[in-house]
Amino acid sequence: MKFARRDFKQLGLPLAICIALILASVACYFSSDNYLQDTKRQAVATAAQRVEVQGRLSSANEEEREIKASLQQYQALAARGIVGEEKRLDWVDTVTAIKNERRLFNISYSIEPQKELDYPGFTPGGRIKFMSSRVKMNIQLLHEEDLLNFIDELSRRAKSYLSVRSCDVQRESRGGGTTLAPRLQADCLFDLITIRHDKPA
Repeated sequence: MKFARRDFKQLGLPLAICIALILASVACYFSSDNYLQDTKRQAVATAAQRVEVQGRLSSANEEEREIKASLQQYQALAARGIVGEEKRLDWVDTVTAIKNERRLFNISYSIEPQKELDYPGFTPGGRIKFMSSRVKMNIQLLHEEDLLNFIDELSRRAKSYLSVRSCDVQRESRGGGTTLAPRLQADCLFDLITIRHDKPA
């Protein structure tokens, strides 16, 4: 089939339109591909942001749990009287009460002035101070179990944290009588520890 020159003239407009459509299609293809690539990059960035946000939320939730746990521990210590000023008279009354309830023999003790806790490697921070009073105690006992029970009950009932530093138990010399008498003597060192929170100036 042959085309005359006038036929080309008549086909000029349709050809131009066809070429324009082809160019438009090509442009649309590249535009779509660029849009797809941009969308993928945005999706990756959004996913990374989502991971970062989730990580921050997890970290915040973990910090919240730690704060709640610390607060519960603090409230438990405060309920026992360990937080605040040392309640020395209450401690003396507790020792007397346990001695009478358990029908123990003689208990004598001396309490040194309170000072800041200076255990090796212990470095409290902020306005929290750990205070300690050293107690030297002599206890006359019938059995070793009496000493363990006394320390256990004193730890539970005293309004301070009881840190047992040492206990030296010696056997008493017994006479020939039948009177019930102590068989053991324990020389113990205790630290009465309380927590003080200094208010800001």
